[in-house]
Amino acid sequence: MEGIRTGRRLAARFPSAETLNSFDFPAIRSVNKPLVVELSHCELVERRQNVIDVGNSGAGKTHVAPGLDLIACQHDTSAVPIQVVDLAHEMMEARDDRQSLDLNRQLSRLKLLTVNELGFVPLSRTGADLLFDAFSQRCERGSILGTITFLFNQ
Repeated sequence: MEGIRTGRRLAARFPSAETLNSFDFPAIRSVNKPLVVELSHCELVERRQNVIDVGNSGAGKTHVAPGLDLIACQHDTSAVPIQVVDLAHEMMEARDDRQSLDLNRQLSRLKLLTVNELGFVPLSRTGADLLFDAFSQRCERGSILGTITFLFNQ
């Protein structure tokens, strides 16, 4: 996504750029394939709904989430994947440069914002507050797809 923060890209890359077609559903049985297929129709974006994908490390979240972003982009939907810590840092930089309103406006215009690893890396109080504000402003304007990794086995 060009234009955010004077031409710099907001979108941090996910660790993998895999598609849903390359995902091995039989190997990771904890992934609900019918639900992923349903989400790939992008109706959640049209309805401005949010999704949280929760699971252990290695459960496929960071493969499925960008796969859904790619499909959304193929449907001409504005979608940006970003690591939560990178988004928090970008928001703090925007605040320091007095560009918070511009960044929040651009975030609120996105139809799908995918935030990877919510809660995995501790954020500063300021970063968490800025994220909360951005998420609140997206309410009923666009969808958020978040991934959360458990730090323990169940």
